[in-house]
Amino acid sequence: MNNDHASSPLVTMCVPVYNHEHFVVDSVRSIIEQTYQNIELIIIDDGSTDRSAEKVASLVDECEARFTRFRFVSRPNKGLSGTLNDALQWATGTYFSALASDDILYPTKTAVLVKHMIENPKCVASFGSVSLIDDQGIERGFRKSAGKHKFDEIFLLKTELPAPASMVVLQAIIEAGSYNPEVKIEDWDMWMRLTIGNDKFVEVLPDVLAKYRMHPANTMKQHDLVHDGLLLIVKQHKTHPLYNRVLCILNCVRFRNLATGRKKEALGLLAKLLMNPDSYREPRLYQGVLYLLLKW
Repeated sequence: MNNDHASSPLVTMCVPVYNHEHFVVDSVRSIIEQTYQNIELIIIDDGSTDRSAEKVASLVDECEARFTRFRFVSRPNKGLSGTLNDALQWATGTYFSALASDDILYPTKTAVLVKHMIENPKCVASFGSVSLIDDQGIERGFRKSAGKHKFDEIFLLKTELPAPASMVVLQAIIEAGSYNPEVKIEDWDMWMRLTIGNDKFVEVLPDVLAKYRMHPANTMKQHDLVHDGLLLIVKQHKTHPLYNRVLCILNCVRFRNLATGRKKEALGLLAKLLMNPDSYREPRLYQGVLYLLLKW
């Protein structure tokens, strides 16, 4: 197979690896076991300090036999966006998918999304739904949705676009300027840059195509980092008519997260939110009020 074959275009898959020695073999093997054949795979160990690189090295022969093209790189740490950009420089596929080194794909993920992309040329990125697994790989639930979304819905946080189950037009990523190393929430930033000022859309399918691993490290400290990361991206769109409303939404999300454990901070933020009319149309405000009253 080759990149010119209309029914089976080449798909570039990237696994950025960082300190996931207990998970990375399962992640890579889930790509090896894809039913779709025409895949090139690049694995980049981003300066892991554990045995992740050694674990990947044990799979090199199998990967070289399986994939149309294969490359494994181990180098000093650059961060996730820098790693994804390194992969883009090597990539030759029509479509691009990244898989975190602790997540897992279902075998039909690539085949389902390639078919969808071919049939929907204005779809710049497609996503499957995901199951949620814990550190032992035990399934804990699902996040299912379906629908087409353009920039405004993405900007307003009305969508859930699961990165493990994604597939993107590679040339569109390059034309959008590749991944921004200055931001931490690189996927949300990219989904917006792919859809702003054009008629393209992203689409989520109800098919469960990946397993997203939930870690105990998802603490309030992580919520703080996510909030700061989202805020940095939003500030890139200060001239957009929805800018102030999105700031309000981010603060409602912040309030909801604070309300479960840092109630004094939550109350201070609530006082500000109640003075903003946009707050009253945001469900996360009311969720936060319930958490404030009921979760101790």
